[in-house]
Amino acid sequence: MRAPVHGATVWVYDERRRVRDDVASRLVALPFVGRVEVIGDGQSLLSRLATRTPDVLVVGTQRAVDTGLTAATQALRAHPGLPVLVLGAPDDAESVRAAVAFGARGYLRWDATAIEMGLGLSRAGLRADGRIPVQAAAAPAPAWSGAAPLAGSAPTTVRSTVRDAPPAPALSMREMQVLTGMSQGKSNAQIGRELYLSEDTIKTHARRLFRKLGAKDRAEAVATGFRRGIMT
Repeated sequence: MRAPVHGATVWVYDERRRVRDDVASRLVALPFVGRVEVIGDGQSLLSRLATRTPDVLVVGTQRAVDTGLTAATQALRAHPGLPVLVLGAPDDAESVRAAVAFGARGYLRWDATAIEMGLGLSRAGLRADGRIPVQAAAAPAPAWSGAAPLAGSAPTTVRSTVRDAPPAPALSMREMQVLTGMSQGKSNAQIGRELYLSEDTIKTHARRLFRKLGAKDRAEAVATGFRRGIMT
C-alpha cells in the first residue's frame, strides 16, 4: 500500500530527460512539495490526466518547437482549472505571450532557483501547506495576480481576473522602451546603450514599471504587458 503523500504533487513535462530531471531535482528540494513525477511525451501526459491530476503541472518549452505549449494547451482544454506553470528561455517573448494566452498561471526561466520556483508555485495558488485552495482549483484560467503567498496562516484563494481585468497601467515612454527591451531578452546594460542611458537609470525605470505592473521579475512584467494589451 502506497504511503500518503504529505505536500503538493507536481508533475514536470518535458521531452528532454536531462531538463525534466534537473527541474524535478529543484522542485523536490522545496519543503511543501511532497511528490514530483516526470513525464516525457504528450500522449502519456494526457493519459495520466484522464485518471488523476497534480496540484501543479510544470511544462517545459523549447524555442521554435511548440510541443510543450501544445501539450499544455491540450491539458488545459481537458482540465480548465488545472494550475500550469511554463518554463522557458528568459528572452523567448513568444512563449511568454502564448503561455499567458492559453491560461498558464506563470512563466519561469529555465535557470530559476528552487526558491524562484517556489514563488512560481505560489503564483499558481499553491499554499505553504502544499495544497491548492478549492476555490482556486475550480476557477477557470486565473491570471497572474492574486496568487496565495507561500507564507501566511490564513488560506487565500486565487482571484480570477477573467471578467474584471485590471486597467492597463500608464507606462512612460522610457518604461515602455525598457519593457520592450526586456521582452527581447536584452540586459539592462544593452538597453542602456541603445537608449544612451546609464545602467542605473535603466534599473530605476525597471523598478518603476515592475511596481506599476505588480510584477516581481522580468518574465512576469513581460507576461503582464502582453496580457493587458500594453505590448503586442
